[in-house]
Amino acid sequence: MDSLLAMEATDQWSSELDIDWRLPICYPFWFRRRTYIKVISQFYHGERATQRVCQKLLSMIDDPQARAFITHQLAEEQKHEMVFARYVHRMGEIAPMEPAMEKALEGSLAWTGHPIGLIVSFHIIFEGGAVLLLDRLVRRFPCPLFRSLNAKIIADEARHIAFGKKYVRDHVAELSDLERRAIFSHVAKLWLDCAKAAESRYSWPVALVTRLGANWLAENWQRQRRQLITNGLISLSEANEIEKKLI
Repeated sequence: MDSLLAMEATDQWSSELDIDWRLPICYPFWFRRRTYIKVISQFYHGERATQRVCQKLLSMIDDPQARAFITHQLAEEQKHEMVFARYVHRMGEIAPMEPAMEKALEGSLAWTGHPIGLIVSFHIIFEGGAVLLLDRLVRRFPCPLFRSLNAKIIADEARHIAFGKKYVRDHVAELSDLERRAIFSHVAKLWLDCAKAAESRYSWPVALVTRLGANWLAENWQRQRRQLITNGLISLSEANEIEKKLI
């Protein structure tokens, strides 16, 4: 945790000084502007939701080092929100949040048990998926400005994910078997439902640009599920048993 806090302190950047806002916005000529705005707007909404998580975690967690990290993270999420908003506003108005994502995020925020439940859902599952998608978009979208701002944002999000994994490893022993299984079941249902709903709204322009299949959220869940097993929240046999009941 000391190293993560040190990185938080030294890796600070300014949205005004460290991003060249004179760079042009470019996207594939056949990719409609409103579709592009809708895709980028989801990151804006995700940053706002994560701020609410940070505020809730600060009311739940006593560990001074964890609180210090989350306080830094809250400031970074506010900065990310501002950056995405400024980027989108150069093209138009921010689009609404996708219903599937909104349902998953609001369901995650409704968690009232141990803070590990929130951290698993946001720091590992949600931010892990966001980093995957941002990295894919940076490589696929021919936009110098998007590439510039996301070089900063992805580095921040990687630290947030590292914090989430460490917090789970350090505190999972505090949970009873019932609590562990309840957290996994809650998170799995939210994100598997989100994946199913997102498949029905998946569009071919997004597929062509990102080269992600309609089931990419389901694949992301499997990737993050392995992280939860590795970090001790759940065993493979427990995960399989719980998921069979959810499907």
